[in-house]
Amino acid sequence: MAAMKTLAFYSRENFKDRELGEYFYKVVTEDIEKTISVLDCFYDYLSINNPARKVDTIHTMLEEILKEKQVEFEKKHIRIVKKQFEPNLPETSLTDEQLSFILNSVFDYILFSSPLNGGMGILTRSIGSHQWNGEGKESLQKDTKYIEILILSKYANSSHPLENPLASISNENQEERMDLILQLVKKTIENHRGAMKTKGNSRKEMHLISLVLPIERRNVFQFIPPGNRPRR
Repeated sequence: MAAMKTLAFYSRENFKDRELGEYFYKVVTEDIEKTISVLDCFYDYLSINNPARKVDTIHTMLEEILKEKQVEFEKKHIRIVKKQFEPNLPETSLTDEQLSFILNSVFDYILFSSPLNGGMGILTRSIGSHQWNGEGKESLQKDTKYIEILILSKYANSSHPLENPLASISNENQEERMDLILQLVKKTIENHRGAMKTKGNSRKEMHLISLVLPIERRNVFQFIPPGNRPRR
């Protein structure tokens, strides 16, 4: 900003000698461009030598996915009735790509399986392996902390009549495909030393999905891409 004010002060119109004004304006412009280049280089140097600690990845990704799917949730009148996020939740050892696949797939499943006018609650917390009861608990490391992402869908039982007998077969096939997606999610989590369980009541009014992810014990750092640096 200061450089632009300087350039405006020494504009060509402030010189009685037009040729001198053009020359001076050119020199000042080149100096400013060189200075900006040096500052950009210095900023990149600081970025690669002073990486930022990676924090709150799970919560940030949850918020981003919910925002991306907001229109779809609104179309089905599914409201998020409660979000309870644990402050300073640890990082997971899963990569961002793996975490994105898991969360996107789970919310896609919820969007498909939930009828109209439902509600959803989301909880995150740190737990010990002894606090979780579900299939695959024996594979969790004893006396080790994990991250639990718990998603609860609650809705009234839908009783809309089918338009034709073949619709029920089509619906069953779609449910099988969505169940396959959950199996892929579960496999991904288990391959990385985590666990997953799903549970629904007999009247299909409630569906719970619990994801247990391994904690990254090391401090994780990330570099700020040059394109994300603040503008001067």
